Amino acid sequence: MRIGLVYNPNSGKRENDRGLMKALASKLQGMHLCCTGSTHFHLKEYFDLEVIGSEPILSDYRDTVNAGKVLSETDLVISIGGDGTASDIVAGMRKIGRLVPVVGVALGTSNCGPFIVLRSVSDIHEFDFLNIEPIWVTGLDVFEERYVGSAFNDIVISQTLISTVEGETCTIDASDFFYKNKRTPREPKSIASAASRLEINGEEITPQFQPSQIIISPFSEDMKSLYAYRAVNGLLCWLPYSLCNSAMIVSSRPIITMVEPGETVSADLKQFILASTDTVRLSGFNAFCVIDGNPRVDLSVSVGIEVVTNARAGLCVQRSDGK
Repeated sequence: MRIGLVYNPNSGKRENDRGLMKALASKLQGMHLCCTGSTHFHLKEYFDLEVIGSEPILSDYRDTVNAGKVLSETDLVISIGGDGTASDIVAGMRKIGRLVPVVGVALGTSNCGPFIVLRSVSDIHEFDFLNIEPIWVTGLDVFEERYVGSAFNDIVISQTLISTVEGETCTIDASDFFYKNKRTPREPKSIASAASRLEINGEEITPQFQPSQIIISPFSEDMKSLYAYRAVNGLLCWLPYSLCNSAMIVSSRPIITMVEPGETVSADLKQFILASTDTVRLSGFNAFCVIDGNPRVDLSVSVGIEVVTNARAGLCVQRSDGK
């Protein structure tokens, strides 16, 4: 069995990172491990690794996407980072046309997505890497002129994203992060422009307010059940009773941002439940398309993107304890 490792050195840092890495190295000792050059540079002190692929190291998200491509010939890929790291690995696999199961080790700012299986040293010790049960994961596929990537947490149309800067979680400028690989703190603002257009199946959606963020999320059956009987969620309380697996919220105020403890945010919202056959198209916004925390398309210069639900967007694994 060949196991691929992918490490994101830009993931959020925590004091127990080294403990998780040492536990993983102990658990995988004697197994056939491989990686690309960018991961080998950071993990060679922990693991005995075979380096495969000859692509140059670019020191940004392209290294992770490339790792997904190169490691698509392995039996299992271990993503050491956050939700965005796993999303980029899957994007690389999808561009090659071959998916293998991905297991995430939680080192990122956000660690809530379906690929994050290993969150603690005990999780690593208990996990059976040699007897995996692949399961399909629902996601949202994003296309510009071609396939861009897949979201397994959310797609956020915004000027900012949440990240970690010098150990502190904050909102940062999506443009600086995308173009300069620089994390600059910034508060989100309105994303609307005269050219903004939001459509579902070719029909324009016009909220009676200026959008500050648009969020589109896929929902597993377990996630849908959280909305049952909760009328406070408006239209989304119907999710558990439908065959739909994704939804969209257009908000007059940023929802994905940093707030103080006890602070409340009031906003005008417009909600949409999306069927598996629905296509959302967005163009002309002064914002980025942020895929699982990764800014990937500058909508201010793009002809637009399309978003569709895909019940087989990626492969994860079922843990023996069912989690």
